[in-house]
Amino acid sequence: MRFRVRTNTASEDIIVSAMADIGLWGAEIEDKVPLSGRELEELFVDEAPLPSIADDNGEADLACLNFYVEIAESDRILLNMGDEGLLTPEDVRDRMEAALDELREFSDIGEGTITLSVTEDIDWRDNWKQYFHKFFIDDVLVLPSWEEMSEEERERAGYILHIDPGAAFGTGLHETTQLAVRAMRHAIQEQSEDAPRILDVGTGSGVLSILALMFGASFAVGVDLDPLAVSAAEENRDRNGFSEDRMKVYKGDLIGDADFRTQMAGLPGDTDGGKDRYDLVVANILPNVLIPLTPVIPSLLKENGTLVYSGILQSKKEEVASALRASGFAVTASEILGEWCSLTAVRA
Repeated sequence: MRFRVRTNTASEDIIVSAMADIGLWGAEIEDKVPLSGRELEELFVDEAPLPSIADDNGEADLACLNFYVEIAESDRILLNMGDEGLLTPEDVRDRMEAALDELREFSDIGEGTITLSVTEDIDWRDNWKQYFHKFFIDDVLVLPSWEEMSEEERERAGYILHIDPGAAFGTGLHETTQLAVRAMRHAIQEQSEDAPRILDVGTGSGVLSILALMFGASFAVGVDLDPLAVSAAEENRDRNGFSEDRMKVYKGDLIGDADFRTQMAGLPGDTDGGKDRYDLVVANILPNVLIPLTPVIPSLLKENGTLVYSGILQSKKEEVASALRASGFAVTASEILGEWCSLTAVRA
């Protein structure tokens, strides 16, 4: 089944992220925006596709986002959210509409209507792979499991991240992940003599945790609400040659589950009970999660520890910064890429 959202081009990324939060991962995007030279060269496709919006009614800024799901037993749908159970298509649409209503509070998402239709039986789980190719984040080569690197790429790469995003969407391609990688790398390099310990909140496919170890972290813990993300992160950890002694991944809710939060503050794998907690916490999530997450971070992060937030629209930057200051953090750096930004803060 296809769930189709009509919006505008400026809202594509934020809607895709919001839909991922409710279990709809991976979107087919239709718009009239030409791909940049860099995108054509190394990101998505080898040649620009023809515009495919058939119902644009002359709207130059129209974008349509298509989310595909498989129909399970009794004409019901299982979202990628773990133990949610089987939902009717109408239940899924209600969740989508609630997420879009929340976005409307701070962003113009255009029409924001949702239509449902039955599609032919295609393996959507793997079909998207034809559009995801290897790419660089600075000197990091992100290499999907179904591609090989050239000698030129091998010489250029300071680091090689072997990745299979799987069902738990997260390739490192998005601007927010690139911002998080750069800010996290800088923070690790500043603490390189102490080999910092990292907590990666909303780990997804484990990209940030794995790169943290490559950049010099001694230990990484990834946390996610979705068991599919946990499995994907563990598989990618093994794919990159790291053992469970260096990186552990857990399913749990740091905001709403105090017992789980206490467990994570104990630095799994430490022999001293984790009294020093983490040296660095990184989270690449939307502000509607980052803001309620902020007050619990001091229970996880040691004094003078560093916090890296990404996934922040520039229009929400000050709101997130205010939440950080209210929880005892000093914002020390901010970086911008496209319409997104990251914030680096230090716990006072």
